[in-house]
Amino acid sequence: MEQPVQTPAVDLSVDEPFERRFDQSVVKSAGAATIRRALKSGPAHVSITVTDDTELQRLNRDFRGLDRPTDVLSFGSADALDGDAREEDDGFVTPPDQTPTLGDVIISFDQAARQAETAGRPVEHELALLAAHGVLHLLGFDHANAGDEAAMFARTNEILTEVLGPDAMPVTPIMGALDDVAPASGTEA
Repeated sequence: MEQPVQTPAVDLSVDEPFERRFDQSVVKSAGAATIRRALKSGPAHVSITVTDDTELQRLNRDFRGLDRPTDVLSFGSADALDGDAREEDDGFVTPPDQTPTLGDVIISFDQAARQAETAGRPVEHELALLAAHGVLHLLGFDHANAGDEAAMFARTNEILTEVLGPDAMPVTPIMGALDDVAPASGTEA
């Protein structure tokens, strides 16, 4: 029997240079809406960090072996699948003073700003898209094949419509163009 989903909790941390450059409530709303719409079971808490290309490149290199910046990375349980992110008994016990979490989503503001410009939308809309995308990965959704990609992008579009209303721009028509947006340094994204 599925457990009732708790009220979503989103901890947002933004590096100082970016604190006043976007509406942070939009990013938190996207994270919370994703949990509300897609979590079947598991913790309803996520941490989202907005930082820069340098940090995303370091994390991408250290954890994925790709020495280049990227737009978003998700760090959570590899056992999550299709919204089921139940805590498995893997020997790790959450301390009593800490809330169990889905994991961490790390977003590059620099890359988000470039992608927003290419897509012709405000940067907080791009950040909302990346927050939703990252949380969906924490919940075990992926886009490794065409069917999974279509389902994940449709789910993302629903979330963005909820959070951004009629100003939401669909994900699918622009994703191919965004994959080619490179940092100013010339390193491919």
